[in-house]
Amino acid sequence: MEETCLLLILLLSGGLSTLPPHSREHHFVNQKMTWTEAQSYCREHFTDLVTIYNSNINQLLFSMTPRISADAWLGLYNDRYSWKWSMEGKLFYVGSTHEFLIWANGQPDCVNAKEYCVALQGQTQMDDRPCGDSYPFLCYNAKNTSYILVKESRSWSEAQSYCRTYHTDLTSIRSKEEKSNITLTLNGSGVQYVWIGLYRDPWAFWSDNTTSTFTNWMPYQPDNYNSNEYCGAFNLMTGKWADVFCGVRVFFFCFTGEVQNANTVRSCHHVKH
Repeated sequence: MEETCLLLILLLSGGLSTLPPHSREHHFVNQKMTWTEAQSYCREHFTDLVTIYNSNINQLLFSMTPRISADAWLGLYNDRYSWKWSMEGKLFYVGSTHEFLIWANGQPDCVNAKEYCVALQGQTQMDDRPCGDSYPFLCYNAKNTSYILVKESRSWSEAQSYCRTYHTDLTSIRSKEEKSNITLTLNGSGVQYVWIGLYRDPWAFWSDNTTSTFTNWMPYQPDNYNSNEYCGAFNLMTGKWADVFCGVRVFFFCFTGEVQNANTVRSCHHVKH
């Protein structure tokens, strides 16, 4: 298949810590591929799928493309299996290999792109819930290694603040022993849902493993329509972003330049198609 690429060079200054201190060449590839296919293509022929650090880069990409009703893949994706514990703040993959962490059937599903905090359902299974929902919560006190069930219903962030003020933090479940102690604490409590310290930062991942806080979403985006939209796309008509099913074939943007620790494993194996 014949390839058509538009290329423009943008020299990036080192003014922001999230910007790479080197120049990047940006390419619009006039072929349609799935997100994973586009990622592989960019890594084979260029460096990776593009990362947008600020409005200048967003406008640059917009100026490179025709005004047509179509999308183009960015390097942005939403990894629904990348979670963090409130007490540690480290990235933690929640998968089937951790037998002491069991998701409820069909979870996590991130309904309406709003479920970024985790509650225990029925004392043993995890369920992603909207962080603004009010539930009882479970604190951990490191001084005496105890678990405290607070039956007052609060949002996840309110529960976190309470636990950090009066104890150590919302509880973590990092071993069979911790899970057993938590089960004993909740036994007979009668609570249906209880907040724990597990949460995630949605849309925090770029294919080249760099960090950017800039966003340019369309109104009402991202919405995770049909619970299967985990890849970020650039609308060629507006320059705005939307979450899109990763298996759709659309155009895409690549870049050429230095990159550190390309996110091969996460992006290829944890993006839902």
